[in-house]
Amino acid sequence: MLKNDVIERLRYAEKLAKSNKLKLWENYQDIAKSRQNKEFIGIVTEIFNGDFLVVKCSGEMKKVYLSSIKPPREIKNEDENKKSKTTRFLYEIPYLFECREFLRKKLIGKKVSCKLDYSTTGKDNQQDKYYYTVMIGGCNIAESLVSQGLATVIRYRQDNDQRSSHYNELLNAELIASREGKGLHSKKDCSTIRLVDLTVDTTKIRHQYLPSWQRALKINAIVEFVASGSRFRIFIQKDNCLVNFLLMGINCPRSARPGANEKKSAEGEPYGNEALNFVKEKVI
Repeated sequence: MLKNDVIERLRYAEKLAKSNKLKLWENYQDIAKSRQNKEFIGIVTEIFNGDFLVVKCSGEMKKVYLSSIKPPREIKNEDENKKSKTTRFLYEIPYLFECREFLRKKLIGKKVSCKLDYSTTGKDNQQDKYYYTVMIGGCNIAESLVSQGLATVIRYRQDNDQRSSHYNELLNAELIASREGKGLHSKKDCSTIRLVDLTVDTTKIRHQYLPSWQRALKINAIVEFVASGSRFRIFIQKDNCLVNFLLMGINCPRSARPGANEKKSAEGEPYGNEALNFVKEKVI
């Protein structure tokens, strides 16, 4: 079996041959790098689950997927009859909330550099996805997630070079996390968040939760979703509650409703999108 350094040298040699279009590769085209900026620096504005960021660069919002890693996934039960329907994946999948929070605390509002590794073609009217190595202060974010046991590394066929430019470092980080039993590699049973979804069942709010929230005067919460300039969905972690939240005393114009494949399903009111984007940058 070839050692990692030998494999890495072979991959580099093949990549060099492709970039110079030598012999077998005279007609080779790197589709990913011909479609999208190879490298850019921007500010992280949103985190979606554990492998997908939105980065603002020169006023443009870019979707950035982390190369060669998988966030925590739903564990499928073989007995379909006993399988419960997951409606709030972020809270019900073990370690997914911790994964998202790790990224949110580390990246939101921070400047990062993004280097394109590869892309995948969208199917069934879905958009193409672009996968990057994301760095902040010399730290590879994907490697940090893997080293904490909050993500795993995707395995590829030997002839597939569509992978992270730091793939070996990711594998080494996963090996260490596995040996130390961190996160997803822990042998202990992982408890999920017992979410109280008050966006669906609002009857408990007034009598069970509102009095204590009013007495506290100030409550820490995470803004999970911004529906408009004045309407949010927030997670109050101390009570494990998901709540719809409205800013008091103001009305904001309605923003356009997103449809499939980022197309608008309904037009918004004047300045609705501007209000939505302004608030997103302030509270998420």
